[in-house]
Amino acid sequence: MDLTIEKSGAATVFRIQTARVTYPLLPALVGKTKEEVGKGARNLILDLTAVSYIDSATIGCVMDIHRLAGENGGALHILAPQARVETMLSMAGVHKIIPI
Repeated sequence: MDLTIEKSGAATVFRIQTARVTYPLLPALVGKTKEEVGKGARNLILDLTAVSYIDSATIGCVMDIHRLAGENGGALHILAPQARVETMLSMAGVHKIIPI
């Protein structure tokens, strides 16, 4: 997975540069997220600008990251999903739990 992590003020931005995010790529994302939360990151932003496709496992992973952030006193926000990705997130009800 092509992933960059940047600090932007009080937020930690996880910028995914991979078009198709599916199960085989998810352990790397979760591992990097846990690593950053372990270092003190609390306000997490998942930048999906470059992502054109996600599967159900990715939705589950996003929810796991949301839980991880919440358990550590933080929050997750999703930034700039493409229309197809936003539709998938909305169909799963993610938009009711995580700000997009």
